[in-house]
Amino acid sequence: MKILLTGDKGFIATKLKERLTGLGHEVIGYDIIDGLNLLDLPTLEEYIQKVDTVYHVAAQADLTQLTTVDKAKDCISQNVLATDNVAYLCAKYNKWLIYASTVCVYGNQEIHPEIEDTTLPNPSELYACSKYAGEWIVKGYSKNFGNPYTILRFATIYGPGMRPALGIHIFLSQALKGEDITVHGDGMQDRTQTYVDDLIDGCVAVLDVNSLPKGQTFNLTNSESISAKKMAEDIKFITDSTSKIVYIPQRSNQTFHEDFDVSKAKELLGWKAKTPFIDGLIETMEWLKK
Repeated sequence: MKILLTGDKGFIATKLKERLTGLGHEVIGYDIIDGLNLLDLPTLEEYIQKVDTVYHVAAQADLTQLTTVDKAKDCISQNVLATDNVAYLCAKYNKWLIYASTVCVYGNQEIHPEIEDTTLPNPSELYACSKYAGEWIVKGYSKNFGNPYTILRFATIYGPGMRPALGIHIFLSQALKGEDITVHGDGMQDRTQTYVDDLIDGCVAVLDVNSLPKGQTFNLTNSESISAKKMAEDIKFITDSTSKIVYIPQRSNQTFHEDFDVSKAKELLGWKAKTPFIDGLIETMEWLKK
């Protein structure tokens, strides 16, 4: 296929681009780092007309940046208005749109596990709200105009190349420097931390299943939840660090428990996360040391 990949300079998309290219696809990147803004509709239209499929991965995903209402508005522009442009053009030219969403859309739930087609999302902060809005924009164009789409709800992703704002990066950096490892709240909030190579397997599996009906949403996540406290303990162990684990005030708008049903991805895509957490941590630590 000829594929347009938005945000191709980012952590996940860089690895996705490498994998897709290795599989023989022609991948065209579209990233604001290269001066290509998704809000520039005429330029985006030139690119989308020329491809078969669009992987829309670009997003403002750093929650630490959403500290003011003006930065929040910028998040909406990058995550909602930009997604509208991509979805509009995919509908206009009947392109397959594969949209990178997030399991954060589920927020805090009373019933677990969260299932793609039956659990009503309840996002707990603006980033998750913006990604859920993007899902409905993608679905809405398809409902009216019939263009194909697939929605992939990513877990918290870690591994070599990960963003410094993510918890594993922060904890590893603190441990390697012998600094206090700072855990929010009591540390019992958990995440289905998923190794980046596993996620990429899921992203490309969508293309490999020729009989896959379009219009599907998938949880691409590990089935194992790791608490922040356990994560800090594991990181202290593998780094052989003298750091102390200290507890700081809880982050606002926290999601406290993640537990996702992954049977749909296993059944339809033949995919499941396979990297044990400790193995992924060690790979990430070795990368960070360099």
